[in-house]
Amino acid sequence: MFNFLNIFGEDPGERFRRGIAAHERGKLDVAEREYNRAIFLNPFVAQFHSNLGDLLYQMGRPDEAKDTLEEALRIDPKNAIIHNNYAVVLEELGALDGAEKHYRRAIFLDPKYVHARVNLADLLSKRGEYVKAEVMYRDILESYPDHSHVRQNLAILHKNKGNYEESARELTKLLQQTPDDAYLHRLLGIVYCLLGRPLDAKVEYETSLNLDPGDPITHNNLGGLLQDFDRKEEAEQEYLQSLRINPEYPLARENLARLLYDNGDYERAEFEFKELIRVQPDNLKAYINLGRIMVAEQRFEEAYEVMKDAVNHGLDDKEFYDMIGQMKELADHETSQAQKETL
Repeated sequence: MFNFLNIFGEDPGERFRRGIAAHERGKLDVAEREYNRAIFLNPFVAQFHSNLGDLLYQMGRPDEAKDTLEEALRIDPKNAIIHNNYAVVLEELGALDGAEKHYRRAIFLDPKYVHARVNLADLLSKRGEYVKAEVMYRDILESYPDHSHVRQNLAILHKNKGNYEESARELTKLLQQTPDDAYLHRLLGIVYCLLGRPLDAKVEYETSLNLDPGDPITHNNLGGLLQDFDRKEEAEQEYLQSLRINPEYPLARENLARLLYDNGDYERAEFEFKELIRVQPDNLKAYINLGRIMVAEQRFEEAYEVMKDAVNHGLDDKEFYDMIGQMKELADHETSQAQKETL
């Protein structure tokens, strides 16, 4: 075999080991440099390319990761792990057919490779192929009944299919394994809401917040539930807490704005709708409600400008836009008449 050490005086395996050590310590730039040096010294080792590809993906550079993993597969086309990792990158890039092909190739090469089986099931679920995905999830759970990721995604699959009772059963089983998982309690709260069991949902949301009080989504969800119970002041406080945690969270901002609007607190509602438009410029409901506030206060000029912005962002409610235009014309006419009478 050709001896690279005689040319460069360096051991590619040692550079590769340095790369692994740096990677494990989170020193990604150093790891990238060491992996690249190992490849330069010996470009014919699939694992060198594979590790670099995984690193590039972790660094948010999927296009480069794809090219690197393709080289790894060219060198070692029967490596199940590389096929799986390449499929993950393809899925990230939106090439779902290619991802499915390589997940299946990984499973063919190693039928007991659970990670690839889980990834394929997740991909099928993402594509709405629920029957195939459920079969795979259940098959995995037969062998690994404590596989929390699979049970969680099976529960989500049932929720997406509208099988809420089945989803609740899977989540309840999972919470027996991990009772302190705030996300699972929140998810079960959502499912209970869909089942029409608001009191059970409230318990789950409150349990979730006891475990993770800094979750803006759960505060918002609890706010919506309290609003349904007509406990508007408490709902407002939950929305506000959600926004204190994440001021850029559009759903909490929208819910707070609509609550204030329904309560007739137009001044605060106007502020919140404007903030919502800042965070989410294509939220057409925010423009419409903002326009309604201004119309109610006979601020037709401002309302008309708001609706022009809405049209620029894709609003197709021409009737509402024309109505404000007509009101603006009437207001301009009244102003003109008043000025003539004054003269």
